[in-house]
Amino acid sequence: MGHGAFLVLFDKYSRRARLRPVLIALLPLALPLAAGVQNLPRTQWLWSLVLLSGLPLFADQLGRSRGKRIEQRLFQAWGGKPSVQLLRWRGPTNRHQLGFLHARLQEITGPSLRLPTEQEEAADPQKADHIYDAAGLALRVRARGLPGGELVLEQNCEYGFRRNALGLRPYALAVAVTGLLAVLAWMFTAPGFLGRPGIPLLALLLAMESLLVAFQALLVRASWVKSAAWAYAERLLETVALPGPAALPTDPASGPTAP
Repeated sequence: MGHGAFLVLFDKYSRRARLRPVLIALLPLALPLAAGVQNLPRTQWLWSLVLLSGLPLFADQLGRSRGKRIEQRLFQAWGGKPSVQLLRWRGPTNRHQLGFLHARLQEITGPSLRLPTEQEEAADPQKADHIYDAAGLALRVRARGLPGGELVLEQNCEYGFRRNALGLRPYALAVAVTGLLAVLAWMFTAPGFLGRPGIPLLALLLAMESLLVAFQALLVRASWVKSAAWAYAERLLETVALPGPAALPTDPASGPTAP
């Protein structure tokens, strides 16, 4: 088992949204290790050991759990899920677009989920938000089988990556600072100490470690996640215009099998 088997274990979303934040968080320590251990083994048995240990599965779950833990707090700070805000009568969507979205959503969801009128939303905003959230779920399920729905998956992967990176940020920033300090200390040791490479490689490592610290400290912020969340919500709602089933099946057994 090698790199290919590692990738087969996970779907596109897991690789990009869950594993990638964990791997980036560990990169500041992996770089000096790779530079210092010149003959780092790359044999098949090593990859087999990594796979059998369950570490990739643990990293996958770690990336997801840290992101999900902060998600509700982010939604509250933003005034609700972006997809829900875009469906509100009191939200940022203009009336012409909103009327079209509601009409198409009603066709897609069928009579089992009736969207609220403007008066009903004003009378009970919380209930209306629950209905809009359910409509968003229906759109996500529908988008999986739609030709042209690939862009929704792309945006979902990007949002998941940023959300999970923010969840891991306290640990990732500590690791990045540790890696930077380790390389700085390494520069003042004797050549060959702990496998210390030459000055050119050390300078490259120092630059990379500095960039990783800057990435975690300056870029990984709630606003960075918010922009991806809104882009995902917009692409999701745009799928109402894609041709597909007029309404979701009332009997799950009669619908298409989820991939």
